[in-house]
Amino acid sequence: MNHYTWTYLGDNGRNYRVGLLHSAKTGHLIIYIGSKIVQIDFKVFDTKEYTFFIEEELVHINLERRGNEMYFSFNIDEKTDTPRNRFRHQLERKHFYQLLIFLGAMGLLVTGIVMWGKNAKKSETERIEEMLSKGSQETVGRVMIKKLDGNRSEISYQFVADNQTYTQVSMLQSEPLILLVNPMPLEEGDEFRVRYATRKPHVNQMLFSEPMPRQIELYKERAASKHAQLNPNASLDMIQCFIQTAFEFDSLRSLADIFFQDTKPAYNLEHNLETYAKLTTNKSFLEKMEANCGHLKPE
Repeated sequence: MNHYTWTYLGDNGRNYRVGLLHSAKTGHLIIYIGSKIVQIDFKVFDTKEYTFFIEEELVHINLERRGNEMYFSFNIDEKTDTPRNRFRHQLERKHFYQLLIFLGAMGLLVTGIVMWGKNAKKSETERIEEMLSKGSQETVGRVMIKKLDGNRSEISYQFVADNQTYTQVSMLQSEPLILLVNPMPLEEGDEFRVRYATRKPHVNQMLFSEPMPRQIELYKERAASKHAQLNPNASLDMIQCFIQTAFEFDSLRSLADIFFQDTKPAYNLEHNLETYAKLTTNKSFLEKMEANCGHLKPE
């Protein structure tokens, strides 16, 4: 007599002892739950299946003939359309959607952390450039310079957008002599282009390499004034022609050579008395001076 038992745990925590008795000789079979017989069959010598409910759970006991041996198994049916399985599938879908939401939230969190990490590594200039690239406008900004302790200065600028004035501290580093990429020195009131985010003007950037047309004329005046100071015998007409020719020759770089013509290279590597000497002995520049200013030479 073959005797097999299984234990099924119900919803309320109750254990159901499921048993099977099968005679290999007569084939007679009994299936019981606890002390209750739920199935009796006779002369079972081949593969067969028995189905019944425990509470609301549909279960199967399978007999499978393999050669001279009979194998027995107990299985819970989770596929057949029963109230329990419908509830189970609804619960599984709910848990699946909850898992998707959780994974989505985790994905957003991880993405946010990665983006924050990348953004944290970006310089302030890079972050501003990125925001401005999404939509910006341009206007005129005016430089303000506040003297701090020692030789340090704080550089800020003002501009107007949507009838509102904005003041921004610049990230430009200050020194006793403030040099720009344009490359004239910076002074209070200088004017440059300012880019600001269309919808967020407080996100902005002064373009120190892009002086306004009026600012370029101021640079010419400053270079002319410095040249007149260092060359008192030169006539005003010749100085003005000299400055204009220098600007036409190499834009603001030539003006900077003139402005810093008495500066030592150790103080300004880019524009100094040596670069001024190179400018004023350059063959192409001298030919341009002769063509533009030759008529101003004293006879």
